[in-house]
Amino acid sequence: MLKPDYYAGAVIRLATLQKQRKQAGHLLFATVSLLPRGRPLPPPMEGLDSCPVGKTGQTVHFRRVHLSVQEAIDWYRSLGHGNDKSPIPSEVSERVDNLDGVNIETSTLNDSPTWPHLGLPMNDTSFTFLSDRSHPAPFVGNTPSRIHRRFGSQAGFDLLLSDEKAVAFIARRLHVDLRLYREYLGSVALIAQDPVLKQIDHFMIPASGDRGERIFYRFIPRAGESLAGLTLTTFDEQAHLLTDFSTWKIPANGILDIDKGDCIGAYGYVVSHSEHGVLAHSPPYPFVRQISINMHPVSSGGVNVSVQTGEAADSPRMEYLAAERSSYVTQSLIGEASRVPNVSARVGDAVALREKLANAKQYGQCWFPDGSREEAMRFIQGELRRAKSKIMIADPYLSGLQLGQFLYAANPETISVTLLTSGLAFKTKDQSSKLEDFKQRLNQLEKDAKVTAKAYVLQSPILHDRFLVIDDVVWFLGNSLNTLGDKASLIVKLPNPDEIVDQLKNMLNEALSFDDYMTRQNKNKKDAES
Repeated sequence: MLKPDYYAGAVIRLATLQKQRKQAGHLLFATVSLLPRGRPLPPPMEGLDSCPVGKTGQTVHFRRVHLSVQEAIDWYRSLGHGNDKSPIPSEVSERVDNLDGVNIETSTLNDSPTWPHLGLPMNDTSFTFLSDRSHPAPFVGNTPSRIHRRFGSQAGFDLLLSDEKAVAFIARRLHVDLRLYREYLGSVALIAQDPVLKQIDHFMIPASGDRGERIFYRFIPRAGESLAGLTLTTFDEQAHLLTDFSTWKIPANGILDIDKGDCIGAYGYVVSHSEHGVLAHSPPYPFVRQISINMHPVSSGGVNVSVQTGEAADSPRMEYLAAERSSYVTQSLIGEASRVPNVSARVGDAVALREKLANAKQYGQCWFPDGSREEAMRFIQGELRRAKSKIMIADPYLSGLQLGQFLYAANPETISVTLLTSGLAFKTKDQSSKLEDFKQRLNQLEKDAKVTAKAYVLQSPILHDRFLVIDDVVWFLGNSLNTLGDKASLIVKLPNPDEIVDQLKNMLNEALSFDDYMTRQNKNKKDAES
């Protein structure tokens, strides 16, 4: 629960998108940060920061203001009910008439969690998956904080998201990349920094004498705060088993020294307060026991390598720096291994293997060995048969034969079929015959199977790879459909299909319809013969 009395002031960071001059800005994203007692407010901002969104006529505006805690909370809760205005600084000297208290447009806002409850962001900061994308609220920063969010409409921000400069402008001021965190578009978040704890120390003490290994916790309160009402809940994991779950009252001196015997597992904790609720959380991590350090001298500079970018004699050149090599390496090992055998690595390796197999299944990774042409064809036919709304084949070597080999499996009542091929598919001595064969097979497909396929041809070879789009899934094909499985081939679903679909749509805009391409090629042939 939120306790306003534990905070000294608030900082509101507000970004709005003004779509036309002299119109009210639309709420883009805002944060309301409550600062604990004893923490100073940042210097007041003078004026407004603005950034045009390309040549669209839209502009992003940013302003940071200071409010009292209650005024900031009242402004946060007032949004989304109509007649919304930008916040007005509590100090009269910081107010700017044409910037503060002006109209802003917001959509209806939905609370998460239910007000006035707050939530603690949970993120994975392990070495293996270290990434800012794993944090659900990157705008919180490094200070442990609980948050509340009010989500609004995401509509109307497409032009902004396509502008690199505007997105970077927001990220520098609100500490969030809205292209990655689109859930925050049109929304506002309240950030309540930990009002009690300044620091938590957590480490392992090696065994000595007759005592085994221990875990040491030290809790340091903020100035003027006490540790009364704080509890620590620890949970231990070993080889994917929960081995302990205990709750401890944090003493007044902030020191907890917990005997474990041997710390060969992973250890996590949650810190709770009787009034504030959960204040801190750490997922279970193992302790680092040994570090291997390799040192070698670094030369003043590597060799600059100049190479051609292609096979053609006149292809442009590029340069890159060769790897630096040293004559010797110094290795050292710091720390000691566990005193007892640890099967966690064995279990972890087995889990990792299962995850790899599960990921391969999720992304449809299929390997067709040499000579498995019929197996590959039947697989593609089966996927096409499951299509519910659309099919798109993008293959620079797609010709008439593949229409009969695969597309009779499509459901003509619900499916739209788009074909993207290239001039390479028809580049033979008898090009006219090849084109006529493709046209006849298209007509036959429509006559026999009632499947109407819209075919397009790229005039230049800008497409190399092959893709099969089925509904919202994009498959990457190692070989063209005319040879898939003849030799060892791989197909796999792509984890981010939207990017590929967008690029293929751009190519379709550059391509000619098959009929126009055929007419142009026949005309070129007649002109060459005359």
